Amino acid sequence: MNIRALLSCLAISSFGGLCAAEPARVAVVGDSIACGVGTKQPEKDAFPAQLQRMLGGTWIVGNFGCSGSNVLKQGTRPYQNQDRFRNARDFKPATVVILLGTNDTAPQNWKLKSQFSDDYKDLIRRLKEFESKPRILVCSPPYISNKTREIEREQNVLELIPLLDDVAKSESVKVVDIHGAMVDREDLLFDGINPNNAGATAIAGTIYEGLTGKKWTGDVPDEILSDWNGFERQDFLFNKEPAILVVPKNALPGKPWIWRPEFFDAFPAVDIALLGAGYHVAYVNMHNQFGAPNALKTMDAFYAYLVNKKGLSPKPVLEGFSRGGLYALNWAAKNPDKVSALYLDAPVCDFNSWPGGKGKGPGSPADWTACLGGYGLTEKEALTYPLKPVENLKPIAEAKIPIIAVAGDADTLVPMDENINLVEKRYGELGGKIQVITKPGVGHHPHSLQDPTPVVNFLLQNAIKTAASK
Repeated sequence: MNIRALLSCLAISSFGGLCAAEPARVAVVGDSIACGVGTKQPEKDAFPAQLQRMLGGTWIVGNFGCSGSNVLKQGTRPYQNQDRFRNARDFKPATVVILLGTNDTAPQNWKLKSQFSDDYKDLIRRLKEFESKPRILVCSPPYISNKTREIEREQNVLELIPLLDDVAKSESVKVVDIHGAMVDREDLLFDGINPNNAGATAIAGTIYEGLTGKKWTGDVPDEILSDWNGFERQDFLFNKEPAILVVPKNALPGKPWIWRPEFFDAFPAVDIALLGAGYHVAYVNMHNQFGAPNALKTMDAFYAYLVNKKGLSPKPVLEGFSRGGLYALNWAAKNPDKVSALYLDAPVCDFNSWPGGKGKGPGSPADWTACLGGYGLTEKEALTYPLKPVENLKPIAEAKIPIIAVAGDADTLVPMDENINLVEKRYGELGGKIQVITKPGVGHHPHSLQDPTPVVNFLLQNAIKTAASK
């Protein structure tokens, strides 16, 4: 196979920052309508889940709906007081879609309507203050059926919409007209208030247009097929999370695959070359969990699905880009019999180095807090945690899993001597096979190599041998 020729006509992407190439993140702030009350299978049919399938894998939609919540700060359940508000902040969205107001129109809340505009402005401003500085889309509440006991509620919605328009204008945010898309459509409602499956599709399609500027004209498929660098890409939901499988034109016997736990489509030269050689490429979103125990459980389930349902090889290559190194190394140590090889690229191998910043690098305080929470550790406990990759290489070495790594010796974010150099030394002492390719004068970016042939050849020569062994 001529890998150079394969890559000669393919553009290799680049990005700035530690994770700038990850999919666009959309947080949905809402009530029971976002939670899918009224739909048949909320985890699959609620409008945020449908919106995810419409948008595909270049987006990640986080559902932060909280049933019964409202805008009014003195209402029955103010959204700003709920854990879901803080969860939405930690999601670090690029866009926040607000669909609140239906519960504000209930008589016990609407008596406070004079406070609605100010409270909605305060919600928007607090969302704008998120670290990720998201753009905001506000949605008018859905139509409430006049043919039910809720006739007063629909009148309140009609009062609320002009207030919402004024709020959006004063805060310079876009309005998505959900009410107009559903008005007088009794067939879209489950109980006169909450939408049914078709109503959730109408909401998702309207928001899709607001996000992309394109009209949604089709049904919502369980799986979206598209082209990715000349190969078939399948986008689907796995346990409510966005997942991707890219299929080679001619799969190798046994259907080998390479698995990216983080940053799908970032510097994908190796992935593209392996697709050309007959490998599949897989990804499932794990919400930036730093390879913590819950992430490993997701990986266990996704592995079982791809092996048992899709017929892929029981020994994939794990690909750890940047913080993805934590996932790849941790899962390999937990499942050494299920890995054929590791490809690590500027990998984080000790969370105390990044995001902890306990060595030479600056770390990331917000990520460090999230990382400690994910592992359930105090900062003191994290310093001596025995299962961080640099301390937990023995199971990988005993399984004779080959490792190839690429890193820049000028990387100040994830310094080599605190991460991959430690792995190289200790893995070698344990008798493991490891090759580290150092890029002189290169920082954390760009990842990969201009010519990925050395990585691809290493994987093709070593991974298949390991996969064939018992």
